[in-house]
Amino acid sequence: MEFISNTNNLILLALMLVSGALLLAPNLQGLIQGKVGVSPAIATQLINRSKANIIDIRAIEGYQTGHIARARQINAQDLIPNLAGIRLDKSAPLILVCETGQKSASYVGKLQKEGYADVVCLEGGIKAWNLAGLPLVK
Repeated sequence: MEFISNTNNLILLALMLVSGALLLAPNLQGLIQGKVGVSPAIATQLINRSKANIIDIRAIEGYQTGHIARARQINAQDLIPNLAGIRLDKSAPLILVCETGQKSASYVGKLQKEGYADVVCLEGGIKAWNLAGLPLVK
């Protein structure tokens, strides 16, 4: 009882709770909505172990400057109709790639509604891939 009545202990407890919440905040979107993005290292594992399909939604100019091996280029605005034409296995992992990861993250939910079971985006996009020192094909 003495612990609770001591003001210093209450302040420390409040600081601990607030700092814990701030540490968890970046992960809340993933916890609430499910897995949205993966790091370049996890993406590499998906590509190598699970034969993930890679769709690069950047403009053709960006794609031609360098893209992930086996990636197919489809402009973001044409993604859903053109993806249906490719006839990918909807149960296989699908990795969406853009320049920074922002645009591709917005398409994850849309593709899940189209029936693709395991859709993720590359966190940080092609820039993060480059920073990780991973190879690109030109």
